[in-house]
Amino acid sequence: MKKIILIVAILSLGFLTYSCSDDFTDPQLQQNDIIEDTPITTLEQLKTFMNGTYALMRSKYYYGCDYIVFGEVRGSDEMFSTGRSGRYITPSMFSLNSNDAYASDTWQAIYSVIANANIVINANISDGSSIENVNAIKAEAYAIRAWAYFDLIKLYGQKYTNDKNLGVPLVLENTKEPISFFPSRATLDECYAQIESDFTMAYNNSKNTSTATRLGKGAIAGLMSRYYLYKEDYANVYKYASEVTSKYKPINLGLYVISWRIEGLNSIFELSYGVSGSVGTSGVAYMFWSTGYANVRLNPSLLKAYDPTDIRAKLKDNNDPDDKTGMLRKTSTEVAFLEGKYPILQGEANQKLVRYEEIALNQVEAILMGGGGSVTEALNLINGIRVERGIAPLSTITMTELKEERRKELVGEGFRVWDLLRWNKTLTPVNAAGKPLQTLQISEDYKLAFPIPQKEVDNNPGLQGNQNKKY
Repeated sequence: MKKIILIVAILSLGFLTYSCSDDFTDPQLQQNDIIEDTPITTLEQLKTFMNGTYALMRSKYYYGCDYIVFGEVRGSDEMFSTGRSGRYITPSMFSLNSNDAYASDTWQAIYSVIANANIVINANISDGSSIENVNAIKAEAYAIRAWAYFDLIKLYGQKYTNDKNLGVPLVLENTKEPISFFPSRATLDECYAQIESDFTMAYNNSKNTSTATRLGKGAIAGLMSRYYLYKEDYANVYKYASEVTSKYKPINLGLYVISWRIEGLNSIFELSYGVSGSVGTSGVAYMFWSTGYANVRLNPSLLKAYDPTDIRAKLKDNNDPDDKTGMLRKTSTEVAFLEGKYPILQGEANQKLVRYEEIALNQVEAILMGGGGSVTEALNLINGIRVERGIAPLSTITMTELKEERRKELVGEGFRVWDLLRWNKTLTPVNAAGKPLQTLQISEDYKLAFPIPQKEVDNNPGLQGNQNKKY
């Protein structure tokens, strides 16, 4: 297929060349001063750019690694960074400054995803393709743009600091004049409105699909339940989560461990990798594995919390480095690594990003918080998961049990820090030896938000004076 090269500018990223093929594993992203402006006019070209949008999400600075790790090591009670290989020291110790690469690299990676989504959303298709088919592809781009902005406001927005106003710049169209393009920060309310508008467009135009590597209506509904949970809109959490739980079910106990290696099992949406798409030693697996960088370990309190029969805590055989029958590698009494969810060290396995179990637990929380449903329904949902993990069902359900079940089920998937923040819990950084340090109070500590990258502030008058406070 003919490659399409378009001029794209996002904030101070300058000129970027996006070249995408039909294969998820082929897209290239590189800087280039001389580029051809070729509009997308066919459905096949639109699909090609949509493939490239998914591929950009695999960046090691986004879902390929960093965004997942940030959600686990920044003061959570699930995991912590050992600082091995010099990685994740500043985010885990809350010692970032505005020139820190962790802040700038993830900012750029997410806005690159948004840039590609914008190309798909704003394309004018003139090859005679049906509006329904065009809108179905654009629905995926709307969903990804909403998801990307949701991730940006969680990391860089100020919901959990004293100054609760600011979100991130909203870039909805790519520009051919980056020199004069200076978007300012939107408020959180403006960001919420845009995210909800994009999700609604995605949901309304999506075609039902059983393909786990593309965002279908079920995955979009699941993402919407995740977003509304963050926003504490429990009625909408219940609405969209119940749509998912009525059609899916938890992964079977006997398939749980192997499911992380098999495409389409134990997921509603997953990022497609393969050998060519793998990020190798920069991926999540290398951070989590004891035989990789061994950078991210389980908190000993979580290790102790698992029931002995819980499949989620099944140990690998330390005498067999290639053992595929367990989820955790334990190297001493209190030292354990989560290896099963990222089962191939070089990161070639697909990455499960939207699962039934998360959505079911979203629904349980919505019920407990008055969003709809009944306690019986909540018990059925949580016990459906527990039975398939090999542990006894609960007879009663409170937020305490819900919080602990999320901790055990979703460990390593990048949710815990955001859960603790929305529950108004403290975050307690843990040093490389596993020792808790001074606790950060929610709504009182500016360090809960990442800084806006200094190079963005320097190059964009629209951001000057709007840096997150104290950076």
